[in-house]
Amino acid sequence: MDYLTRIRERGAGQERGVPSYLHDKIKGREFVERIGGPVPKLLATYTSADDIRLDELPDTFVLKPTFSSSSFGVMVLERKEDGYHDHLRHRDLTAEQIVAEQTELSEKTPRAKHEWIVEERIVDPQGNPVPDDYKFFTFQGEIGLIHRTIRDPKKNKHAFFDGNFEPIVDPEDRLIEVNTKIIERIVEPRPDNWKSMLNIAKRISVAVPSPFVRVDMYDTLSGPVFGEFTLVPGTFYYEDREKMHAPLSYRMGYLWVQAENQLR
Repeated sequence: MDYLTRIRERGAGQERGVPSYLHDKIKGREFVERIGGPVPKLLATYTSADDIRLDELPDTFVLKPTFSSSSFGVMVLERKEDGYHDHLRHRDLTAEQIVAEQTELSEKTPRAKHEWIVEERIVDPQGNPVPDDYKFFTFQGEIGLIHRTIRDPKKNKHAFFDGNFEPIVDPEDRLIEVNTKIIERIVEPRPDNWKSMLNIAKRISVAVPSPFVRVDMYDTLSGPVFGEFTLVPGTFYYEDREKMHAPLSYRMGYLWVQAENQLR
């Protein structure tokens, strides 16, 4: 069975034993800490948006709601004279606007456990305040695909690598196709820290009790750090931004089956 079929079955609730608790950003980082993986420094936690004390935080920090997926609600903030700048979405905000947005987000998920964490702001090896996302599609220590997102205010750039961190050159889109209206696909060399990133992703993958998990990481000035777990990635799932074609989907489906057998 191919990857796309398996991930959509998981998304529909047809797979048993999925460790969904790892979606929670606090539980995810605690899991990685327990196995000795690198995580950003934790500065504060809150159980209500009204409790967020921005004036008690450093001049730069990252605010994350633990109950939302991907980057929804995440703010990469820097204090300015008249408020804050959110580097993730390139906008200026007041303290009141920050709290109001987080409150609105929590109201959209009334049944969720609402918590927020504040982490140190990390920068990439080039000093950029929003490091590139490296998303490792992992199968019990095997890497099926690496997806790098380079954030750009005009159009995000996406690069793809195989399980050995070799760039995927696919000019005819036989493996992956992107929506060029919103994404620019590029070919990038693997980063200087590629070996460390690969080893960390594999180590984390083996520890997770699931045949598949996407391990999201960042490459920073002080080395790779863990970002979050994604058990049902939207990438390729909805096909509105990226499409995975059959050769890659079947290859990753094979890795999924191998990982299942390994866990038995």
